[in-house]
Amino acid sequence: MKLIHYTFRNLLFPLLVILTAWACCFYFAIMHEVDDETNDSLENYKEIIIKTVLADTTLLHDHVDIMTKYYIREVPESEAKLDKDEFFDSTIYIEIEMEDEPVRVLRTWFMTADRKYYELTIMTSTLEKEDMAEAIFWSIFILYISLLCCILLVSHFVFKSSFRPLYTLVNWLKEYRLGKQHTPLVNETKVDEFRILNKAIQTTIQRSSEMYDQQKQFVENASHELQTPLAICMNKLELLSENPDCTEEQLFEIAGINHTLRGIIKMNKSLLLLSRIDNKQFPDTVEIDFNKLIGKFLPDFEEMYEYKHIQVSYEESGSLLFTMNESLASNLVSNLLKNAFVHNKENGTIVLTVTARTLTIANSSESPGLNEATLFNRFEKQTHRKDSTGLGLAIVRSIATIYGIKVKYEYKGLHQFILTFK
Repeated sequence: MKLIHYTFRNLLFPLLVILTAWACCFYFAIMHEVDDETNDSLENYKEIIIKTVLADTTLLHDHVDIMTKYYIREVPESEAKLDKDEFFDSTIYIEIEMEDEPVRVLRTWFMTADRKYYELTIMTSTLEKEDMAEAIFWSIFILYISLLCCILLVSHFVFKSSFRPLYTLVNWLKEYRLGKQHTPLVNETKVDEFRILNKAIQTTIQRSSEMYDQQKQFVENASHELQTPLAICMNKLELLSENPDCTEEQLFEIAGINHTLRGIIKMNKSLLLLSRIDNKQFPDTVEIDFNKLIGKFLPDFEEMYEYKHIQVSYEESGSLLFTMNESLASNLVSNLLKNAFVHNKENGTIVLTVTARTLTIANSSESPGLNEATLFNRFEKQTHRKDSTGLGLAIVRSIATIYGIKVKYEYKGLHQFILTFK
C-alpha cells in the first residue's frame, strides 16, 4: 500500500466520524431552533391575549383564525399552574384539507381580578416535522458528501505535493544499483526532515559505493597477484615430485599439496571472473544459440562423469536465441551443467528442457531441497564436497543479473534451475 493511500485511509475514518457527528448536531440544532422560535411566538401571543383579557373580561371566549387558535376555559384553582407553561406538539383536523395538520401548542394558566382561574391553550400552525426532517436530511446529506469529497480532493493534492520529495527519493533509490553509474540525486525541498533524509541516504550510498569499489579492487588485485606465486608453487611441486630421492610418503604429501593448490587456483580464477563480470569487462556481444551451446558442452560432461551412470534427458521445444557475450554464455551453461553432474548421485537423472524463452536444468541428488535465499551467495556450499569453491552459482547469478535473465530455483523431487530470458 502506498503512503498516500495509507494516509488517506487513516484520515477517512476520523473525517467520517467528525462529519457525521457534525451533521447530527446540525440537524438537531435546526429542529431545536425551529421549536424555540415557535415557542417565542407563542409566548408573545400569550402575553398579548392575557393582557387583553384582563383589561376586558368580555373577551374571555375562544378565537380561531387561519394560522392561530386559542381556547379559554375556566378551571378550578387546584388545576391552575400559574407558574408553569407547557409546550408540546399536536395535530388538529382541518376540514378544508380533510387531514390532520401539525401544530405547536402552548398551555398556560392565569387569574383574573375577580380571582377566577382560566386555562389558555394557544395553537399555531407549524411545519410538518417529517417533511422538514426529510428536507433537512437530504440537504445535509448532499452537503456532507460534497464537503467530504472536497476535503479528500484537497487533501490528495496537498499530500501529493508534500510527499513529492519522498517519492523522488524512493524512485531514485529504485533505479540505484550498487557498482553502476547513476544520475545524481536532485531533490530540492524546504522540509527539514526530507533534507536530512536526502543527506543521510546520499552519505550511506556514497560510503557503500566506496566500500564496494575497494572490495572489488582488492579481489581483483589479490587474484592477479596470486596467479604468479601459485603457478610457481605448482611448477616447483612438479619438479620436486620428479626427484628420484622422494619417498612414497613424500610423494603422497606432494600430491595432497598439489590438490589443494589446484583448488586455490580454481577459486582464484572464479574470483577474477566475478570481478571482471562486476566491472563489465565483457562488452562484446553476439547472438547465442543455447541449443547448440548445450549440445557442445553436454557430451564432454557425460564423458567426464560417465562413472556415475547418470541418465540424461534432453528436450527441445524451441530455439533459444539470446544476445550476450559468448564467453559469459559458455560460463553460464558450463557452470549449470557442472553443478547438475557434480552434485548428482550414482545412477541419477538430469533433465534438460529448452524452449524459446526458458532453459531448465533439473537433477537428482542425495540432498533434499536447498535454501534459495542463500543458494546463489558467494562461498555458499549446500554440500560438504571438498572440491567445491561455492562460487559456481554466484557466477551464474552475476552473469544473469547483467543481462536481465531471471534465475529461479525449485525443488519438486528434482533440483530445478530455471533461466527465463526476456
